[in-house]
Amino acid sequence: MASVDRAPAPVPVPARDRPSRQHQQRVVLHVGVPKSGTTFLQASLLRHAEALAQQGVLYPQTEDGIMFRAALDVRGTHKAWGRTRAEVEGAWDDLCRQAWAHPGTTVISHELLAAAGKRQVDSALSMLRGLDVQVVVTARDPARQLTAEWQEGIKHGRRATFAEFQSRIEAALPEDGLARHFHAVQDLPDVLGRWGRHLPAEQVHVVVAPPPGSERRLLWQHFGEAAGLDVAALEPADAGSANRSLGTAEIDLLRRVNVALGGRLPQPRYGALVKHEVAQRVLAAQRSPAPQPPPSVYDQATHLAEQWVKQVERAGYTVHGTLHDLVPRDPGPDAGSAPHPDEVDPADQLTPAAEVIADLLLQLHRAQTELVDQTAKRRDWKRRAKKARRTLAELGS
Repeated sequence: MASVDRAPAPVPVPARDRPSRQHQQRVVLHVGVPKSGTTFLQASLLRHAEALAQQGVLYPQTEDGIMFRAALDVRGTHKAWGRTRAEVEGAWDDLCRQAWAHPGTTVISHELLAAAGKRQVDSALSMLRGLDVQVVVTARDPARQLTAEWQEGIKHGRRATFAEFQSRIEAALPEDGLARHFHAVQDLPDVLGRWGRHLPAEQVHVVVAPPPGSERRLLWQHFGEAAGLDVAALEPADAGSANRSLGTAEIDLLRRVNVALGGRLPQPRYGALVKHEVAQRVLAAQRSPAPQPPPSVYDQATHLAEQWVKQVERAGYTVHGTLHDLVPRDPGPDAGSAPHPDEVDPADQLTPAAEVIADLLLQLHRAQTELVDQTAKRRDWKRRAKKARRTLAELGS
């Protein structure tokens, strides 16, 4: 993975390409953090792109995923995602040019931007200098984020158990890439500081995800408020559009698959086959209990969250939601009875494993059937072509 301080050189938008406006245009930069409801919010924005356009809001989308490519362009991490430099180069510039050409509000949203280093942030924002830039960071309590980030890493091919992951995050050794990445994307004050250090505090927004059990609509409303969007009449995306979490048995099964794969399935094929097909489509449909942060996490997470609250308040950022929802809720006396994320009965994995095998067999059957059909069609085309050539030859003789 590229260093977080490596950035593509900025490509300024020539003055002649910047439309003259009677009023200032706005750009809402939603830069993460990962696992704080970002996929749900992006799905909601996409669902209502036309309705928002009537409000003068542009949410740029392309079939080849310009937001994702633009985030990789800013971060310089295309190789880690199985992309070439040519596939992502200039994507951020393209997004910024769309913002310059749009007379209203442009919303740019991708959680990969959270880990951008200071020089990368400066380079990215230089393309938007002169526009009204509003930075939005969604966040939730660090106890849930630790479990969620561990699970998301498994979905992207990591192999560490939760205990291994937790110990590496707590040690935070500078040479440990996993720990470095976690703190780069999940340290809320640091993310806010990197993206907001050259902006007035009122242009930096913290959207606090509501606690478990709250309506998803609340997060959507808080985000709309931060972005200056009228979403009151816009129903948010349903739960199925989010990056769905897996149960304890399923995520441990996937981790064991990653161990067996041993890195032999690189990105982007891993993402397409394992994350989206196996994890999101097959395993997410299973119903084992969701992994819960073990009791050992709460004391440190609570102390950390309390520090975050003080730092956000001291910085004077604009807060949407209840800032103290960042502090993990007391798990209560039953917390000790919840199994540790690594404590999985192998018998509980039999059903999801069978479902995965059955699904893969069906996919293999469909692929083989399609191959047989295509082979038969090619043979038929060859026969027809041979017959046509013979007919032409006879006519020309």
